[in-house]
Amino acid sequence: MSHLTTTIQRSTVEARRSACPGLFRMAKALDGGICRLKLTFGDLSAVQARSVADAAQRCGNGTIEITNRANLQIRGVRPEMEESLISALLESGLGPLSDRGDDVRNVMISPFAGFNQTMPDVRPLALRVLTIVQTNLLYQTLSPKFSIFIDGGESVAMVDHPHDLWLSPIDLESTAPRFAFGVAGVPPTQTDAQPALGSVATGQAFTLITGILDIFIEWCRAHPEASRLRHMISQMGTEYLVEQLEPRIGVPLRSEQIANWRRSPARENGHLGLSLDVDSSRCFVGAMPPLGRLDPDLLQSLAELADKYGNGKLRMTPWQSVLLPQISVGDAKATLAALEALRLGTNPKMTLATMISCSGSAGCGSALAATQSDGLKLASLLRGSPAVPQIHMSGCSKSCASPSAKPITLVATAAGRYDIFLCATNGPSRFGKLLAANVTIDEAAELIGENSGSGGPIYA
Repeated sequence: MSHLTTTIQRSTVEARRSACPGLFRMAKALDGGICRLKLTFGDLSAVQARSVADAAQRCGNGTIEITNRANLQIRGVRPEMEESLISALLESGLGPLSDRGDDVRNVMISPFAGFNQTMPDVRPLALRVLTIVQTNLLYQTLSPKFSIFIDGGESVAMVDHPHDLWLSPIDLESTAPRFAFGVAGVPPTQTDAQPALGSVATGQAFTLITGILDIFIEWCRAHPEASRLRHMISQMGTEYLVEQLEPRIGVPLRSEQIANWRRSPARENGHLGLSLDVDSSRCFVGAMPPLGRLDPDLLQSLAELADKYGNGKLRMTPWQSVLLPQISVGDAKATLAALEALRLGTNPKMTLATMISCSGSAGCGSALAATQSDGLKLASLLRGSPAVPQIHMSGCSKSCASPSAKPITLVATAAGRYDIFLCATNGPSRFGKLLAANVTIDEAAELIGENSGSGGPIYA
């Protein structure tokens, strides 16, 4: 992906109605400033990775987080080093296409997009959308949280991450494939899921996306307090949006077929280990750093592996893990071994390979417990327990590390103590149903471990 920015003056970037960190806006935390580096579809060249590692070491506290939108966060940025950090990242080609375009670089695709030639390659469409949201003055006013997901139907995709707008392919066997679309949610995978709003021909997808953005921004002029599409839908309903859209597209959008359409569920933990391409000559190798965190030395080592075994690129994922693309099958085992030697998890049976966590009380004033150290302790206590599903450590009820409920969520109640929730569609909590309240990490490990692999109710 080409980078068009040469020089961007930070002073031209206006304050936004958000506490979200960005490249030019360092959010304040207990451990210093947070600089969020938005990547184009998670891509980071080995050269850029080395620059990020050096900048994090010089300007921050050395902690680099992978986010659930496949971006990076540099933590502990000292105030006097903010300008130096921004300059270093811009010089590495990691800035937006316009001075006000940084906040809206929120277009997500599967990290495996374009890898399987039997599926549509959505990268050109996604790049076109990513370009216009950064360069169109109206679209630059969107909230930094506003997000678009363009799905290619890949077997590995973050389809349970809620987005303001999503597209997903249908009729793949047809000579005229189409995109289903929806707002304020996710592509439906279950029978009782919220169905798609409608569908458009592939060639109309860009017009559909910009049409929805235009309608929303126009509505927001009379509702300046609104920032997300769900706010418009809650007041106006989906019928309003479809009725506004159809004249712009020029064809009916709704049908009985699309109301009954369901996307195939994504392959669980497909971002870990080896994923072969269609002709089995190349593969992705994926691994999870402990709790989604890197340090400068680890990022430097990953860059070396990308150069040695791959195509000189790394790809961050919304599971807060790392992929090495274009690894030859002959080098796959060596690459896996090298990642494991760096203490990254490649096997989903390892608890730390699927566990996620926020920064916890060491970095966030809202957190009630040290989720990072508690998470490492919990993983150590669960070592050897079979079939432990994904665990989410949350320092408070805001759930910053995950926008959707995970199989097991530990929500801090005090230092070293957590409520344990099990994902269940009938709630009553956003995390699911309460298994135990105010337990220690040792008690949590015992509760989780004694039920893992038994098929018991804990994971129902």
